[in-house]
Amino acid sequence: MSTTGTSESNSLEQAALRTLQKRLTEIFPSQIRECLAHLSDEQIWWRPNDESNSIGNLVLHLSGSVRYYLCRAVGRFDYNRDRPAEFAEKGPLPKDDLLSTFDETIRQVADTLDSFDTARFLDPGTEPSYYSTIFDQIYGVSVHMALHTGQIIYATKMLQAGAIDEIWIKVHQLK
Repeated sequence: MSTTGTSESNSLEQAALRTLQKRLTEIFPSQIRECLAHLSDEQIWWRPNDESNSIGNLVLHLSGSVRYYLCRAVGRFDYNRDRPAEFAEKGPLPKDDLLSTFDETIRQVADTLDSFDTARFLDPGTEPSYYSTIFDQIYGVSVHMALHTGQIIYATKMLQAGAIDEIWIKVHQLK
């Protein structure tokens, strides 16, 4: 029992972890995979201009960022990040290769959060200038993934009108 009189499995900490876990391992990845399923390799690597990122770059960037800030820093996975390469790739890296990288990232996220002890939530973040606590770090990774998932959805809707209507509802109905 916690000091609030609720069981440990029903604590705010456990609820927060389950919510973050669902978003990071199910909801956002499902939305990204749904988008990629409707796009050709050429569309995945399309850029509206030289200063913009393609969907492929966003997927590589999410994979690198999530592995760095969550899987490496919190889950203690070995990972050496090459952030400039995430944005330099022009493709077309085949969709299957891109998905393989992304799926491995999500597997590591699941492993990290499945074994995460919520007693660590208030430990100092590994990047204090970005994240003051481990909770802030995990939450920040979730917000970052949400931001880029939204960009991927928007670009997919521009490239394939009607292909992913009601994606938010569809993903939630799968669960």
